Amino acid sequence: MPHDFLPDSVVKSDCKMVYMWRDPKDTFISFWSFIQRQRSTRGPLSSLEECFDMFCQGISGEGPYLDHVLGYWKAHQENPDKILFLKYETVRADPLPYVKRLAEFMGYGFTDEEKKNGVVEKVVNLCSFETMKNLEANKGDKEREDHPSPYTNSTYFRKGKTGDWVNYLTPEMAARMDGIMEEKFKGTGLLENGE
Repeated sequence: MPHDFLPDSVVKSDCKMVYMWRDPKDTFISFWSFIQRQRSTRGPLSSLEECFDMFCQGISGEGPYLDHVLGYWKAHQENPDKILFLKYETVRADPLPYVKRLAEFMGYGFTDEEKKNGVVEKVVNLCSFETMKNLEANKGDKEREDHPSPYTNSTYFRKGKTGDWVNYLTPEMAARMDGIMEEKFKGTGLLENGE
């Protein structure tokens, strides 16, 4: 949900939020792959190129992705003690310091003894994409129990890798998205400091 659409009961509460953004090219490919699984329930879909064009124009079920990111970035800058803003690619490359940072942000930092005993590393391993994807509850065709959905639990896990967009998008498509992102984020500090 875009930050501007959050109810006052959330925005004005003491709750903390963690926002993780991702390279828009990989975000699009994840979205594209996810909606491909709807094909059987919703009929034919537009081509990759047509969907990419719509994504670049900000047309998606969740609204314009870059506006979504920018909304939380601005909210984070206004209140960094309430919103932790992270980038998927950075966390994925070296999760250990970010797990420590997340624990501290939530008010449950690791003790020196926990750090010494490898608890942080165990948490990183336990919460890794690979571990989560391979949990029995997330395998196969088991349907989600928390809400009706045309998707099985395994639908929510693809590769979790960074840079997979290169296998789908042409260099021209990538340059287009990069240009849109640079224009949208110009002067915001996001590209320099968005972790």
